[in-house]
Amino acid sequence: MRRHVLGKGSYKKRRWELVGSLLFLLSALCGDAVAQNAGAAWSDAVALRNFFAGNTVYGANTYEGVVDFKWSEYHCPNGRSVYVRGSNIYRGKWWLEGSEVCYTYDDLDPGEHFCFTVFPQGDGTYDLAGRGDPAADVSSVTILGQVAGDPFKIQNLVGGTCEELSS
Repeated sequence: MRRHVLGKGSYKKRRWELVGSLLFLLSALCGDAVAQNAGAAWSDAVALRNFFAGNTVYGANTYEGVVDFKWSEYHCPNGRSVYVRGSNIYRGKWWLEGSEVCYTYDDLDPGEHFCFTVFPQGDGTYDLAGRGDPAADVSSVTILGQVAGDPFKIQNLVGGTCEELSS
């Protein structure tokens, strides 16, 4: 009967193979969890507020897969907002209703407000679904990114700081 004896090098190699296999298994399990959560509505209101408050998001509206227009929006911590769409600049307000982010821009749509559910896509983008949006004949709204603060000086486009903004 032959007994196989592992040398020191073989033992280390087998141990690293085992560690590598465990890491691969963990990454596969975590990847599945991320994939399952990608596309699920963002329901954590605190995280949602932290994502928007004091930050700028930018994105695009598409219609039938073609970019209709690009936009950016600064969210003042005090609930004021500035929306830039092409060369148009709008003062407004933003707030949360449950796990939706809502906006009103009287210069854009007087007396109207719009609320959106945010769907993280797992690639750093976020799809938005408007409350009551019909499934067809509407633009798709996607947040392409978020940056901390107001690095594009969007507040200055309407004449001042968040505290000075009025809508």
